[in-house]
Amino acid sequence: MDILDIIEKSEDFKSLKQEAQQGTLAKAILLISKDNFYLDNFAKMLSMLILDGKACRKCENCQKVIASAHPDVKNYPSKDRLMVADSEDVVLESFVRPVLSDKKIFIIHGMDNALDGAQNKLLKTLEEPSKNVYLILTCQNIEKVLPTIRSRCNKVTLAKASEQDAMDLLQGDRQRAELAFAVSDGMIGRASELFTDRQFEDMCEVALSLACEMEKSSQVLTFAKRVLSFKDKAMTIVEIFLLMIEDLIKIKSDQKGLVKLKRFESELEKVSHNYSIRALCEIASLADRMVKEKYYNVSVTTILENFLLNILEVKYICR
Repeated sequence: MDILDIIEKSEDFKSLKQEAQQGTLAKAILLISKDNFYLDNFAKMLSMLILDGKACRKCENCQKVIASAHPDVKNYPSKDRLMVADSEDVVLESFVRPVLSDKKIFIIHGMDNALDGAQNKLLKTLEEPSKNVYLILTCQNIEKVLPTIRSRCNKVTLAKASEQDAMDLLQGDRQRAELAFAVSDGMIGRASELFTDRQFEDMCEVALSLACEMEKSSQVLTFAKRVLSFKDKAMTIVEIFLLMIEDLIKIKSDQKGLVKLKRFESELEKVSHNYSIRALCEIASLADRMVKEKYYNVSVTTILENFLLNILEVKYICR
């Protein structure tokens, strides 16, 4: 089973397929998910559905969409984010007749990262698209998409993948697949990425050592260096650590059945006496704040060292 199989059997896709077959499918659709991999593939499946009414994946139209080679399915932006020039191109291209099919589709990725000017340029096209023109927009954070864009689209918030979907996709090491899915928080693209990452288990071990071994301020620099040695994956370690803290809260609250990282349950249970519930809640809040600070482009080194010191302080104060 591949990602397109999983999308095809999802309730979100079935609903859109029914609309397409009834002739009520919106001309402008905004797909919302935290998972870019799932978003991109869902947009591809939706394109096939618009072109042949079934998304059969076998006809010439579908095969060309799968290969990202269909002349009537245009993908934007041309670079990292949607610029005004991209939107101007969409507007002009929307008046050009399709080549291979009787429809023209524009897939615009990352609308939440698009310049405001680029979004504004699309308003008229979204409101009054040319005959047989469809626009599929994707975003992770709808709050960063202009209200005027949102109001002109049929918004579809894609459901997270199930654990069984992930197991069907991630063939091989079942235990590793379960761990990758737990860390991914239902984002099947992220789960796939972690599953194939050679450093994934090493990252989990570093996160576990933060939870189980760091006791003194003199250890902070050593632990910070270990985390930072993973470079652009350092924040993933923090996210795994946060899941471990949440599992520790469940263990101490006699809710072991809700533990996500089953693989590390015994190690976490052994150190659970080192934390109070209050300390764990404070540390979880610190970790969540650190993740948010990273997205505001604060130096990872600075926030990590402060974060580790704050953990020790909280453990001491909340003994």
